Amino acid sequence: MALSREEVAARYGAALFGYAQDNKVLDNVYDEMMELKKAVIATPQVISVLSDPILNSKDKKDFLTAIEKNFSEEVQGFLNLLLEYDRFAYLVDIIDQFAVLYDDKNKIASGTATTAVKLDDDQLKRLGDGFAKKYNLNTVRLENKVDPSILGGVILQVKDRVIDGSVKNKLKKIRAQIIDEN
Repeated sequence: MALSREEVAARYGAALFGYAQDNKVLDNVYDEMMELKKAVIATPQVISVLSDPILNSKDKKDFLTAIEKNFSEEVQGFLNLLLEYDRFAYLVDIIDQFAVLYDDKNKIASGTATTAVKLDDDQLKRLGDGFAKKYNLNTVRLENKVDPSILGGVILQVKDRVIDGSVKNKLKKIRAQIIDEN
């Protein structure tokens, strides 16, 4: 029975994570995999070529060798493993799964700060730092989403937590109180 995309990503992501952690190169491998992901997203033809069933193994290996020369032995070995087992089509999913494991280990979370106006980097950092401190995390990376309909304040969504400090929500609560009192 064939594995689903999620199962392949989970297995290979966990294998890479375990290998990098055991060899004490986790941070370096993480950095390289994030760079690789950016490059592959910018140039999706790389995955197309390396997962093309028509191309022979030698041509794929030659192509991969040209790409991987800037990476560590660990990442090179992993990329060769993906090529050998014909898993290159799953590369971005594998990297994403690896990143989830890395973030969990390092108490890093990502989320969204929805505001009525755009926040600058310093404001986002302070919001993230405050959330991280409150929820015992090392780092919270926030992306700013602008939604003028919330009127003001901020809605923070990080992992499974939502903190709605928007003016719209506060007005809604006040309205509900007034209606309940009458």
